[in-house]
Amino acid sequence: MLTPLNTKEIWFITGSQHLYGPETLAQVAEHSQKIVEALNISSSIPVKVVLKPTVKTTEEIFETLTAANFSKDCIGIVTWMHTFSPAKMWIRGLTALQKPMLHLHTQFNQDIPWSTMDMDFMNLNQAAHGDREFGFMVSRLRKNRKVVVGHWSDERVQKQIGEWSRVVAGWDDWQGAKFARFGDNMRYVAVTDGDKVEAETKFGFSVNTWGIGDLVSVVNSIGDGEIKTLMEEYEASYKMAESLLSGGSNRKSLEAAARIELGLEKFLKDGNFKGLIQFSDGVVDVNFP
Repeated sequence: MLTPLNTKEIWFITGSQHLYGPETLAQVAEHSQKIVEALNISSSIPVKVVLKPTVKTTEEIFETLTAANFSKDCIGIVTWMHTFSPAKMWIRGLTALQKPMLHLHTQFNQDIPWSTMDMDFMNLNQAAHGDREFGFMVSRLRKNRKVVVGHWSDERVQKQIGEWSRVVAGWDDWQGAKFARFGDNMRYVAVTDGDKVEAETKFGFSVNTWGIGDLVSVVNSIGDGEIKTLMEEYEASYKMAESLLSGGSNRKSLEAAARIELGLEKFLKDGNFKGLIQFSDGVVDVNFP
């Protein structure tokens, strides 16, 4: 079962550097907090956005990104370069990062104060410069990511972040998941399971085979009372052919099908499987309990 989205987190990580001094860095943190507050009240984003401390050094970046890797609740990170964050600082952390990443290319101020703009304002509002530098490094590392461009308060921007968060929530749910197949080749053998090896390598879930006998024993354990309850559910939910109703010529066949359905469901739930994968005529069917 998929964990409720509102229990999952995406970490908001702002990049800067010590060059600007403590006063500017305090404003960077304040601006980041306001953005995160806006994202958390947005109806477009179903997960919790968690603000992490501004990263200003190679060590802080590495520690934050590797912490994201090991956080059970963190399903991905959002990066934003509020000021100029020299991108060589990010190499070690980005190389180690294993969670999905969204690069938010935004600016805290929506309007430019042309008449009052000075160097202090320029130092504090270099996202256009910092995000380009960061984007170059991520591209140089061939790191997959989602890029969202626009002002953080824009509904369109928030909607794109929300859509990405739903996708990465699905990815997170796959990690370590198990899918079952029946009547396949040898269990867990890499050289005979090429496609399944690729699936586990790329997507994070495993597909392994189970003997039909393993399933048959579970199907045979289903009691008559369980079958009767499911048959009543069939009759309440569907318009059934006369031959499938009580006393009909095909009633026994439907009861056998109900026993198999209950057996499959029990097998998958007891084994903590995400679902059943079967191949038919070159088509992959995925069924979830």
